[in-house]
Amino acid sequence: MDLKAVFQPRTLCVVGVSQINPLSPGTVIYQKNLHEMEVEVFGVNPRGGILDDRELYRSVSDVPKNIDLVVICVHAEAVNGILEECGEVGVKGAVVVSGGFAEIGDEGVKRQDQLIRIAKKYDMAVIGPNCVGVYSPPYVDTFFLPSERLVTPPPGNVAVISQSGGVLVDQFFSKYAERKIGVSVAINVGNKAVIDENVLLEYFKSDPRTKLITIYLEGFREKEGALFLRKAAECFEKKPVVVFKAGKSEYGRRATASHTGSVMTASSIASAAFKQWGIIEAENEYEIITFSKVLSFRLPSIRRGDVAILTISGGHGVLCSDLCAKYGLNLVEFTEEEQEEMRRLLNPSAAPIASLRNPIDLTGSLVDNDVEKVAEYLMKNEKVEAVILLMLPYPPTISMQLGRRAANIVRKYKKPVVAYVPWVQKYQMIVEGFELNGVPVAHTVEEAVQMIKALKLKGEAETRINRGLCYAGLPSVG
Repeated sequence: MDLKAVFQPRTLCVVGVSQINPLSPGTVIYQKNLHEMEVEVFGVNPRGGILDDRELYRSVSDVPKNIDLVVICVHAEAVNGILEECGEVGVKGAVVVSGGFAEIGDEGVKRQDQLIRIAKKYDMAVIGPNCVGVYSPPYVDTFFLPSERLVTPPPGNVAVISQSGGVLVDQFFSKYAERKIGVSVAINVGNKAVIDENVLLEYFKSDPRTKLITIYLEGFREKEGALFLRKAAECFEKKPVVVFKAGKSEYGRRATASHTGSVMTASSIASAAFKQWGIIEAENEYEIITFSKVLSFRLPSIRRGDVAILTISGGHGVLCSDLCAKYGLNLVEFTEEEQEEMRRLLNPSAAPIASLRNPIDLTGSLVDNDVEKVAEYLMKNEKVEAVILLMLPYPPTISMQLGRRAANIVRKYKKPVVAYVPWVQKYQMIVEGFELNGVPVAHTVEEAVQMIKALKLKGEAETRINRGLCYAGLPSVG
């Protein structure tokens, strides 16, 4: 199967374009790609016609060019006939938006089985059915949501695989955009009749645009889970794999079955298997976003979880300390001698009143240079694996250049540093000073701590994979 035809198509045909209803899924997809993406677009309507001064063709066979990708937006009963036609004319890939397959029961299962047979017959890469499909900037966007209603993240290096279109659009796209997390490709696999997570992992393992793979997972088909673990471990040798698994409760498992027709493995078994096979598991919807951000920056991983907190506010330092304990991180203990060494680095106003035990509170009497000097001291200290900077830009003695100045120090060393800065427009100069120079900025103190947790989980996964521990005693996950 040619997945490049799905993610980087040169030609696209949309089946189900309406001249009457501008908000029909097929029409929205047709016009979005015509005006916003690089792919060459053709529309199909059985009655033909004209839309946007362009001809609508009566069938895929009538389109005068070879088609890489077809998007099918028609009633379920008509899908397989169109898919057969696509195979006959040499279409390489398809996105089946239509629902009415395995998720509705026996009749839909039969229809989906036929779809699978057609795809195999023509070696066609089929996404779906029951999905919104693929977002792959700048090439193609098969999401049937109008652009004015869809918040899209910037281009970047994170591939997102989601079994749910709604979760992909809301949880990933909206929050990625808000946090400036860039996407290489995003796919809603829907019922994953032909293309599932395992096929996609194999593709993204070698995709040069992708440096991190994140997955929203509801369930596996029979024997699919064990293969997933092996594929993810193979990917991890080049790029991390992060999973957010839903369907943990009995209610959630029932909802999963009716949503995409999948079966969810018991949560404890799946989590144990993920950990053993080097997959980073996000425990909730917030961690999947935070993990995505920090891992997209490709910071070094850590092993012990020994952290130093450098703060401008004592209260924020206390909050951060509690959160480090919650997330299994350790606060480095500095000796009296080390504290005095840091004190001698500070300006005369801050030196007498700063608390330097850890969290290191420079107080509101600090200046930019204090942050630079203490940050460098921490970067050189071998006891410290990672640093959390809590930079509250309220004291008038610090400048809007604080982010850039601190990040310039950090860049000299191979040690992960994350920052918290209030994420408001007024302080974007500080945020950008950090992020453009390789230091991710969290929206909250808790997100900053979650970022360090992700780096520790990455370190643990690397250890298991490098030692070959993941291949021993595989738990059964379906």
